[in-house]
Amino acid sequence: MEDFVIVVLVIAVLWLFVKLRGQTANRKKLEQHSDLIGRLHQRVTALEQAAAAQQSPVAQQAAAPVVRGGPFPASSVQPKEDLIPSTPLVTDNKAVPEPVLLAKEDASGEQASFAPQSSSATFLEKPSDAPSIASAGNASPDLPSPPHLPTTLPPAPPKRRVSIEERLGQNWLNKAGIVILVIGLAGGLGLLLRTIGPAGKSAIGIVLSLAILAGGVLLERKQQYRIFARALIGGGWALTFFVTFALYHVEAMQVLYSQGIDLVLMLIVTAAMVAHSLKYKSQVVTSLAFLLAFVTVGISHVTMFSLVAGALLALGLVYVAAREYWFELGLAGLVGVYLNHFLWLHRVLPDGGQPGHPFPEFISSAALLLFYWLLFRLFYVLRVPKTRTQEMVSSFTAILNSAGLLSLLKYQSSHPEWAFRGLLILGIVEFVFAFLGRRKWRGSFIVLSTLASALLLAAIPFRFSGSHWTLLWLLEAEVLFIAGVRMKEVVFRRLGVLAGFATAWQLLIFGVSSVFLYRQANVDSTHHLHLAITLFCAAVLFWLNAEFCTRRWSYIAENELDRVGLRVTSCLALIAATAGLWVCFPGTWTIVVWLLAVIVLAWFADRLSSRDLATQADALAVCAIIRAAILNFSLTDHWHGLSLRAITVTLSGILLYLGMRRKTRAFGVALDYIAPAYSWAAAALLGTLLWYELEPIAVAVAWGVFGLLLFEIGTMLRRSYFRHQGYALLAASFVRIWFSNLNVGDASHTLSPRLYTVLPLIAAYFWVYQRLQGEQSSAETRVSSFEKNAGMIAAWLGTIAATALLYFEVWPDWVGIAWALFALVLLALGWWLQRTLFVAQSLVLLLAVAIRASMFHLFSPEPLTTAFTSSRVFCVSVICALMLLALPIAFRVRGQLASQAADTKSGWRRYTLFRPEQPFFFVPLALIAVLLFIQLHAGMITTGWVVLGLIAFLFALTVGERSYRLAGLGLLLLGVGKVILYDIWHASTNDRILTLIVMGLALLLVSFLYSRYRETILKFL
Repeated sequence: MEDFVIVVLVIAVLWLFVKLRGQTANRKKLEQHSDLIGRLHQRVTALEQAAAAQQSPVAQQAAAPVVRGGPFPASSVQPKEDLIPSTPLVTDNKAVPEPVLLAKEDASGEQASFAPQSSSATFLEKPSDAPSIASAGNASPDLPSPPHLPTTLPPAPPKRRVSIEERLGQNWLNKAGIVILVIGLAGGLGLLLRTIGPAGKSAIGIVLSLAILAGGVLLERKQQYRIFARALIGGGWALTFFVTFALYHVEAMQVLYSQGIDLVLMLIVTAAMVAHSLKYKSQVVTSLAFLLAFVTVGISHVTMFSLVAGALLALGLVYVAAREYWFELGLAGLVGVYLNHFLWLHRVLPDGGQPGHPFPEFISSAALLLFYWLLFRLFYVLRVPKTRTQEMVSSFTAILNSAGLLSLLKYQSSHPEWAFRGLLILGIVEFVFAFLGRRKWRGSFIVLSTLASALLLAAIPFRFSGSHWTLLWLLEAEVLFIAGVRMKEVVFRRLGVLAGFATAWQLLIFGVSSVFLYRQANVDSTHHLHLAITLFCAAVLFWLNAEFCTRRWSYIAENELDRVGLRVTSCLALIAATAGLWVCFPGTWTIVVWLLAVIVLAWFADRLSSRDLATQADALAVCAIIRAAILNFSLTDHWHGLSLRAITVTLSGILLYLGMRRKTRAFGVALDYIAPAYSWAAAALLGTLLWYELEPIAVAVAWGVFGLLLFEIGTMLRRSYFRHQGYALLAASFVRIWFSNLNVGDASHTLSPRLYTVLPLIAAYFWVYQRLQGEQSSAETRVSSFEKNAGMIAAWLGTIAATALLYFEVWPDWVGIAWALFALVLLALGWWLQRTLFVAQSLVLLLAVAIRASMFHLFSPEPLTTAFTSSRVFCVSVICALMLLALPIAFRVRGQLASQAADTKSGWRRYTLFRPEQPFFFVPLALIAVLLFIQLHAGMITTGWVVLGLIAFLFALTVGERSYRLAGLGLLLLGVGKVILYDIWHASTNDRILTLIVMGLALLLVSFLYSRYRETILKFL
């Protein structure tokens, strides 16, 4: 252990030497300034001499000026007015040469005392009764002008750079050598000279130490040996102090038997060492002497009195450091004092520093530690640093002082029950020192008040347990913050904020986390009131500091760092409140109390216009929604026969709707999102609740009713987001019916469940469409394109749902008939209401009818035994009849849409949407032609097509439609082609003859009709 301490001390000494080398730049600046002063002195002297040679009698009779002291002596001075030439000095544009160094730097980096290049110089102050330059010039106009003076100085010789080799050989080696020599002599003086008694050893030690000291004093007078000599001086004083210490405390060298006498001698040596080292103004010499003295005391047989010797050294060291502003020396002395004391404790304590084991020297050791601490604390408070580097070193020394005291008190602890009182008293004393140093140096106030706050915080857990001491931490943090506010002291405010951070950390990491882990493993319904109350108190105080105090005293948030700290404090308040509500209200009711807190935060956010509170309200609302999705929706418990899931989620939805009333937006958000976001969240929660709580077949109906309700509320209040939520719920209900409603049927009921669940939804879809159409036709309301598209989509959803309902409810053979009838109804609605949307739907449904008839009736095998009403002929014939019955309506629709058809450029819309009579004629015509092909045998197919073509031709002449007439001619030509290509060669004789007769008669009739109605037909060509 002793070797370790020796190594540490040696490293500390070497580090100090290297650290002092870093001051070279500052010394260079000082030398340049002193050189500049010397050059100015030369120029002033030259001006004085020139002015004295040209001085007038009037100037000679002027009163002598008042001479102020300066860094240069003055023998004779002249008034300023006589020294200033009448013409300004003209300087050239040449670069100023390197300044002449008046103070030389030795290889060790130490600065020797400097002197000016001339011994006559003055700093003059203008007498009150001396005439000015202008008046003097007016009084003596014939005075000769002063001669021209040179304005440039000869260039200074360049400074010689010291090489690494020179530094190593001349500086570092001698310091390392003296350190090793002194340590060796201190450790082996009593062991090597075994044949000599204690008196002889002590005499030899005194002679050696004085010889080393005297050699250093003599060699220091010569410039070339100055570095080497100062190392000898430091080593000589260190060895002298050790020998004085050993006269009583080292057994091999003991010649004194009175501790008092030895103490007086050490005091004398220490005083002499301090006085002599101050003579050289060298921090290196003084540091070497003191640190070697500490090392020699540390490697000797450490007793209680050796600690007193260390205290004497510390006292002398602090005096020197305070007088010369050598803060690095103070830091090194602090390390040496506490290391020596640790070495002594390590030897004295029997169990290696385990707390709770007393030892006889406990009181003395604690008193010495407190003396060390007080000594260096006074040095820190009373001596104000001059540079930034000194401030850093001094502050680090102050922090290390407290750390060393607490560490060693903990190491030697024999009474742990005293910890609370000790830390409390130390914290109070630190506060006293902080206020003592506040006026002299604000840095000491900041450091010491921070240490005091930390000590007071650390003291509380030693006396209290559980949540009580956290409350005391919280109280201390609030006291510091309020004191800083009332005193306008930023340090106290920041300490209060940091103490609040520490309190929040303690509550969350050690309080809330333990409850969380317990609830993960066990069912816990307790409220943990102590922890919850502490969290609530923390939240209230944090919000009070961050939100109320910043508005009452605006200056506390002027600095950016303070604003950030207070904003973090406000966020910690939210976290504490959220955790407290979770601790106090576990399980299903957490989301309800969280959303109640959201309402409270929203109210305060509006009252205080606080965007931070608004942001926190949004964050807490998001947490509540996530918790509901994770926990509440999966609940199956009941409370008095009611589902807890339904109660809690319904209340949450209501609270979210109440949260829409907030006006203050969150931080960094420019859009007005509050009402839309909260209403969407509420709608999502309630919609999901309906899915969990209701029977599967009722979910779609509930969604549709809820969506229709939101749509009507949005229409009444003119809130588009409510209507959009209604659209989303109606769309969700449409998707839902395909999975849970349309495929459900119960033959035991007269009315199918799908009827009374899907029909209300169809009505809701068409109701939304009709309401939106009414708004479009109203001149007072402006409907967006999104609303228009939503209305069209709603109508399509209603039509598709009705079509699907017919598919599932109607007998399969009659589905096509039902669809054809529905297409007829849609076409009639389009004509009656003048809505092209229903016309388009009828055309789409017409296509579906054609596909259904083809796939189910025409191209699928017909059952052998079936009723006539289910036969292919009956079903296809009825379908075609219904389509043809729609032709009168289709022609009327074409007339209504004639103007739109003329404006459109789309060809497919012109012949489909705006001319619905075309598909409503050609689709049944094609179905009948295919039906004839399937139902008739080979010979009669041609006859059937010919008759169908003739009927089409006659119908075309009746309605005057050219496309119909061409279709009839096409069927006739198709029959002719079939006769030529197939019937003549393959049909039976009877069929062939009958086909030819019918074909011939049909062709003659058509030709006659062309001749008879030639003029009418030409009108349609």
